[in-house]
Amino acid sequence: MILKKYDNFFNPSLQRILFNFITNSYYKIGWDDSPELQHRKYPCLHSLFSTEDVEKLNILPTIFKKIKHKQITMDNFDKCIINLSKNLDVNFIHNHPNQMVILHYSNLTWNPEWGGETVFYKNNARDILESNPYIPNRAILFDGEINHTIKAQNMLGPCYRFTMSLFFNILK
Repeated sequence: MILKKYDNFFNPSLQRILFNFITNSYYKIGWDDSPELQHRKYPCLHSLFSTEDVEKLNILPTIFKKIKHKQITMDNFDKCIINLSKNLDVNFIHNHPNQMVILHYSNLTWNPEWGGETVFYKNNARDILESNPYIPNRAILFDGEINHTIKAQNMLGPCYRFTMSLFFNILK
């Protein structure tokens, strides 16, 4: 289940700093979210932020202040990935076992008619549990076990849709 949504997550200054860092990052072609080989023929772009990058951006104090969850700590932090999707990209239903995920919609502006929502599925990976519109500076905390995917933005919208995903290992 979606645990919590946070609008206006970062203050405007930090949001601009983050977006500038994201747009000036280096992106790699690849698809790591699916074990199925046929999915890898569709190139997706992502950038892996190091722990040092995340600390340098000074986003962790806001994250830990706003998201009070026992699994969201620096001890559980695994990685931070920026996904860059383009108009009409193909994306696949996937999950992140044994992880909690904070998904942040990082574009500064976005109109609803451009699409780009995140869809969360029931366990059968066919029926929709919830669809979340792409709202700039919204963060979503969810259990990585939930099947989900990105619905590509349409041709009317910006060329690039950025999301920052922070992954925290579930300690049992």
